[in-house]
Amino acid sequence: MRNITQLLALLLYFTTTSDGGAVCNLTDVPANENHWITVQETPLGCWTDFIREDGDEVHIISLSFSQEDPMLILNVSLVKSSVLILTSSGSQAITVLISDNPTLHIYVTNGTSIRFFQPTIREAVQTRTAQFTGVDSELVKWARKEFGGVTSFTSTRDPKSIALTGTKGRGLASHCDLQPEVPSEKLFIDLEERVSSSHLKSCHTTHPGEELHIIKIPDDVIIRQVSVNLPSACKIVLRGPPDTEWKIHTDQDVKLMSNNVVMLKNFKVSPRRNLSDHDDLIQEAFSYFSTTSISSYTVIHLSVAAVQVWIKTNSTSTDVEPMEEELSTSSPGSSSVPIEMQLFSSPDYRSPLDDSSKVEIDKRLYAEISSQQLGEISFSLSVSRCWVRSVTVVKIMPFKEDPCSLPGCPKRLSFSLEPLQDLPSSSWDLECAVSLCKDKHCFNEMQVKRNMQVIRSHTPSPNQCFDFGLSAVLGIAFGGFLIGVLLTGALWFIKIRTGHPGGLDMRSTAAELSVLSLSGCLCGLTKRQPVSTHPSASENSSANASIGSTQSTPTSSMA
Repeated sequence: MRNITQLLALLLYFTTTSDGGAVCNLTDVPANENHWITVQETPLGCWTDFIREDGDEVHIISLSFSQEDPMLILNVSLVKSSVLILTSSGSQAITVLISDNPTLHIYVTNGTSIRFFQPTIREAVQTRTAQFTGVDSELVKWARKEFGGVTSFTSTRDPKSIALTGTKGRGLASHCDLQPEVPSEKLFIDLEERVSSSHLKSCHTTHPGEELHIIKIPDDVIIRQVSVNLPSACKIVLRGPPDTEWKIHTDQDVKLMSNNVVMLKNFKVSPRRNLSDHDDLIQEAFSYFSTTSISSYTVIHLSVAAVQVWIKTNSTSTDVEPMEEELSTSSPGSSSVPIEMQLFSSPDYRSPLDDSSKVEIDKRLYAEISSQQLGEISFSLSVSRCWVRSVTVVKIMPFKEDPCSLPGCPKRLSFSLEPLQDLPSSSWDLECAVSLCKDKHCFNEMQVKRNMQVIRSHTPSPNQCFDFGLSAVLGIAFGGFLIGVLLTGALWFIKIRTGHPGGLDMRSTAAELSVLSLSGCLCGLTKRQPVSTHPSASENSSANASIGSTQSTPTSSMA
């Protein structure tokens, strides 16, 4: 048995390839993040507190696009006045859709050209060419000489939208020294980038004992600075091009193998192994650490100079995110894009509803979302989700897209309001998240909203009955039994005291209680049953004798 186990382990070892093999099969990681690893780009940038004497800030944005004919949505509505320098590594023309801010001063570097989406902005904003060619650091020097300083430098790849929030600097020096940074940590700018094709391959296994992680950067990748965050003690293999610098962030014990210089706990660790681009890293790791299992294997192909890597433990990983029925959304901001929603009462979209119209909750509602064409560029619309807001309650609103064969037809949607009858108030806001799309590319989502007044139509049933459950039926039956016992006792008490029985038709009351308990509906009590004046032949003779003449003379009923 021991020989068989050793043979299986040997077969597993030799069937492992440099791409993971039988131990770990590499797969694409969408958006460079999953439940065991996250890789984030850290491009060069800076942020200072510089403001010119005239109150203008100076922002430099380095753009990089992977698709042809790119489009960028630029929101500077929260900034009173700024100098904006746009630079790009390519010579392609960039279409810019910008919010209305004529006080914006735009500069472009040689080789970078932009065209404005709106004709009004095209006339109001003047674009100048910065007389500069060279690397990013030289552009910073030029801007510092031209404007007296630089407020920020931000690099972004395939951006969908860029918004300046108006947040000021934090007392930093006005000299902008480019360093690897995370753009999302900048409070003055809000970037939304397109999710590009996967540049990260990784796989993950679970096994007992100490974890072993392998990270590889091929020689043809330009990454040279890598920060690795480790939450627990582990073994790790780091392989990169000859001049790659690694920095490990952890308070735990780490066993390390690398062909590069590694900074670990403020100590510089020299290379401990010669690992070429063609080496089988899994077999190298098995040999170096005397083990036969790995926890993760990752290959990074990002086209950026610096990245940050987070390795997550099995205890912190999760595959499922909770789904919430109710949705919390921010209030829609103003947008310069002319998108509007019109409500209709019929599927032919010929009866528009005005603001004073009432919408019946038991009928379907129809909406038409349209965008005005500006300039020579036309867009299609994509609706990702809709919701209804009433007072402080927000609920998701399912919709169905209705077909439209007309040229340039807007987006048509239909809704059912019946599932939302429990919403408070009669004034609802119907909101949808809409994206402008050109060819196969969709840009930043915007919100379109329309208020509506809702009528809750309710017609009561002519014969209402209460629907009792099993517990209610048993309670009624027990109550009827208890009442019968009490009435019988009262009759005996009256007979003993007066010699005359109480005038109570026991059979009539019992019959009504029987109808009530069997039907579970108060409708059984709507019609009074006639009182029989002849005793049944099956009645017990002793009972007849005890009650006396009550069976021969009808008596008044006690309710």
